[in-house]
Amino acid sequence: MQGHEVQIATLFVAVALAAWLPCLLPWLALPAPVLELLLGIAIGPHGLHLDSNGPAISMFSTLGMAVLFLRAGFEVEPEMVRGRALRLAWKGWLTSAVLALVAAGVLMLAGAFTATAWIWVALALSTTALGVVQPLLRDRGSLPAGYDQALVVAAGFGEVMPTLLLSLVVARADRLADQVLAILGFSGFCALLLWLAIRHRHRWERLLERRMHDSAQLPIRLVMGLLVLMVVIGNLVQINLVLGALVTGVLLRFGTSDHHRQALADRLDGLGSGFLIPLFFINSGMRLDFSALARDPLAIAWIPVVALLMLLVRGGPMWWLQRPWLPQRARLALALDCGTQLPLVVAIAMLGLQRQVLSASQSTLLVAAAMLTVMVFPAAATKLLRPTDEAAHGSTDRTTAPSPS
Repeated sequence: MQGHEVQIATLFVAVALAAWLPCLLPWLALPAPVLELLLGIAIGPHGLHLDSNGPAISMFSTLGMAVLFLRAGFEVEPEMVRGRALRLAWKGWLTSAVLALVAAGVLMLAGAFTATAWIWVALALSTTALGVVQPLLRDRGSLPAGYDQALVVAAGFGEVMPTLLLSLVVARADRLADQVLAILGFSGFCALLLWLAIRHRHRWERLLERRMHDSAQLPIRLVMGLLVLMVVIGNLVQINLVLGALVTGVLLRFGTSDHHRQALADRLDGLGSGFLIPLFFINSGMRLDFSALARDPLAIAWIPVVALLMLLVRGGPMWWLQRPWLPQRARLALALDCGTQLPLVVAIAMLGLQRQVLSASQSTLLVAAAMLTVMVFPAAATKLLRPTDEAAHGSTDRTTAPSPS
């Protein structure tokens, strides 16, 4: 086989292996994104040199990232994005932004990062992996009242706000005003699309009723067409594709009734989790140079420090603000979930590396710390959210106790 054929074959073997290894080795308690990143590191140019980042692979990777955030937006319940949860999420992210600037400054003074990387590191610290933590809500069963709403809205701010600011950071100084106007115009365009989706939902519903189950899968083709259109528009106004993908998912959610939502979600899961999303994480792993960390042992020691700062910056404010409404264990779990970061950190690290404001070891340090948060924080949060033995016994006693006569 020719070189590019070997690369394509290696990539898809890695995709299959990422799904097969947890079945073969149940004790391998690694989240899927982390395992896919590790496989990408292993097969990439900084590992076994079995694969490289060609244009076709990069295109599929970009689509994978877009579908990851489309799914996250699709899971947002309309009734969640309002009221107290929205106010607390806004206050929490503003507090996180201030803490992120301080933490990035401390890391800079300590020598972990250069002065030119200050804003980029602060952006990375202020994110939350909505696409990683949101699917966990379906797997955790019963949750404290208001927990899922608090997490989804807070994590949504942790995706959208750093994305908007990232587009301003990458804009040239002489085009900053144009970039602000572009973001405002894009926001107005998204609001118009949302209004149209709600107003004409009955037409989309009729199309789903007729064509969801035929072989052409027209609704899925239209969804992917809308996704690509939003990504292209986002690129034209120099906005990271994450925002366009999130908006596409929200449009689908608001424009689809409960009757067809699960069927559409199943098809998006098959396309995303089965094919495109693993390609994004594997391709991102191929770009990481962990050998740069090996050449700088001090950078390895910074990994848990940066991971802890991610928890304090994003999780700390939400833990504090939710005091009146969530019990202590649930607040700790919420802090851990909000401190979980990865996809947007990968995007920030790769952009910083391309623009030479982050070195190879610094970009890998950020991603490695984010990988550590995905490996540790969600599992710890899940354990905290399980009913304690005392609570379980109390529930059983209340269930079996005879009712008063």
